[in-house]
Amino acid sequence: MYQRMMEGLTLIEKLNLVAFYDFYAPEGERHDSALKRHKENLVTELKLWESYLENVAADRYLAGGFSLADVVVFPNVAFAFAYGLSPERYPKLAKYYNLLKDRPSIKATWPPKWFLIELKSECLKDI
Repeated sequence: MYQRMMEGLTLIEKLNLVAFYDFYAPEGERHDSALKRHKENLVTELKLWESYLENVAADRYLAGGFSLADVVVFPNVAFAFAYGLSPERYPKLAKYYNLLKDRPSIKATWPPKWFLIELKSECLKDI
């Protein structure tokens, strides 16, 4: 559980480097090659999470039962899908997302604006 929780921090970092590239990188320092590298790193990370979920039993969470690992990782998976991540390209992550989004604790803490707008951006659509 702790391993997945800590690895979730890497997922957060790689998602943010792509989704908020224009925010983090000053205008004069933005380069297509840097964004391309960040996207490639994110794809590698997402494939790693797909492989983790490959080994998780149906209707189970990252560490079996719902745990702190899910609390850390799920908001970022939800963020990724809200920003255009393809459920077809990442079916295990999509299944995990759909499993958790209906939990009462998730619904109670879901950002209110996310109920109003399903897709915030398409910055991850080509990932």
